[in-house]
Amino acid sequence: MNEILLKEGMTPRERIEAMSSGKPFDRVPCNIFIGDHAASIIGVKVSDLNFSSEKFIQGQLAANELYSIESTGVSPGLAGIAEALGSKLVFPDHGAPYVSKYAIKDILDLNKLSVPDPVKAGRFSFVLETAEKLSEKFGKEIPVSIEVPGPFTSAGNLMSIEKLLRDTRKNPEYIHRVLRLVTDTTISFIREAAKLDVEIGIAEPSASGTLISKDMFEKFTLPYLTEIVDTIKNLGKGSPYLHICGNTKKIWTLMADTGAGSLSLDDVIDLEEAKKTVGDRVMLIGNVKPTATMYLGKPADVERDAKECLKKAYNNPKGYVLALGCGFPIDTPPENIHALRAAAIKYGKYPYEPELFR
Repeated sequence: MNEILLKEGMTPRERIEAMSSGKPFDRVPCNIFIGDHAASIIGVKVSDLNFSSEKFIQGQLAANELYSIESTGVSPGLAGIAEALGSKLVFPDHGAPYVSKYAIKDILDLNKLSVPDPVKAGRFSFVLETAEKLSEKFGKEIPVSIEVPGPFTSAGNLMSIEKLLRDTRKNPEYIHRVLRLVTDTTISFIREAAKLDVEIGIAEPSASGTLISKDMFEKFTLPYLTEIVDTIKNLGKGSPYLHICGNTKKIWTLMADTGAGSLSLDDVIDLEEAKKTVGDRVMLIGNVKPTATMYLGKPADVERDAKECLKKAYNNPKGYVLALGCGFPIDTPPENIHALRAAAIKYGKYPYEPELFR
């Protein structure tokens, strides 16, 4: 156990488990999910982290040594389910993977696809192997998770988001067939992931209010997300977190209706509003600005942003986790990462000290 954990008295795993169960804890958890930034710490390419469990683990160990991370995990990526079904990806040396060739180019292509091997398809084996090693290295002290993409996001990476959005109007039955396939594939993989000592989370950025309406969310996202959440819980895992990018205000109650235990919210929304709307149903996670504050800002900006988030959500009935509003920028300055965690320690104490926010 590193020196900072010894000083604080609770491990990150103990802290989040206490909050989740309504027991006393020392301070608000600070979810520094370091992601691809780990590549810069150990001097490798970001693309290396997508294929080498050894380098991925090395990066997380180095990140913990440098920042005292409070969570860790691995994911097939937002296009990982589509990749397992046949979409071809490009893995930049310094950026996130993206689709170069969609598995579904026309309506007939869907008939050629079926649920693939949940262990061998795409990079599933890499994710499962890495998650098992993460659990062995960190699991006693730091929560480990596997994040899966949501079905609407996976469908967009299987056939392109433009075609997906068009055909929700022109051919909704076809889109439901696509969503059925990606949901079944996701659930098949989750059944393998659930055999490990990890939690499971869901990222569904394409279901953002920026792209689809509340009505579309109810028709094309809610049923499949709910099915995935139910599967995770029925397999004995905790209620997953759910992240959706952009302005999700109109669907907060629907996001909670999925059965997710916590909602990760983008920085474009007001945490206090979310607390008043669904805070009695779900834990809230967020929403320090990833680009404007963490990447482009200074430590003083990080402290100010984190303090504001804590002021608004520290007393959320179901708990609150200080974190970024979206993905962690690869080139985030280390001093800003230190500042985020320092703010959680300074302002997130339990029992809470309201005078700190004045």
